[in-house]
Amino acid sequence: MNNIDNWSWWVGHDDYRYSTQCDSREEAVRIAKEEYDGGYIVEACKPSNINISGYFDASLFMENADESAWDDHGDPEGDSPLFDAAQDQCNDLQVMVRAAMDAWQEKHSLTFTGCRFSGERNHEYIPAAD
Repeated sequence: MNNIDNWSWWVGHDDYRYSTQCDSREEAVRIAKEEYDGGYIVEACKPSNINISGYFDASLFMENADESAWDDHGDPEGDSPLFDAAQDQCNDLQVMVRAAMDAWQEKHSLTFTGCRFSGERNHEYIPAAD
């Protein structure tokens, strides 16, 4: 989920990585000139919250569960999976687990924003102050 109404100004030594968040363009310009001896500014926003559930993959989970349980429950003479489920069942697991993960994230008021911007505009290089 992205909230692209939450724009703020950022300053960086290059136009790849911005490390200082500012309240206004004027503050970003001042910091780029005085503290960075010239730097890049950008108006950008981060995701308002990244749902961790979007990174749950039921097929991968089933494969990992199978590997983890193999030593205790697998047939040493065979190679058939322990947790064999049809694709529609695997899809259903993914939907149900993702819903549980979303509820968990909401219950604990967990907000994950990451480091990358979800939107950028108004890129500019500001030279150092004289």
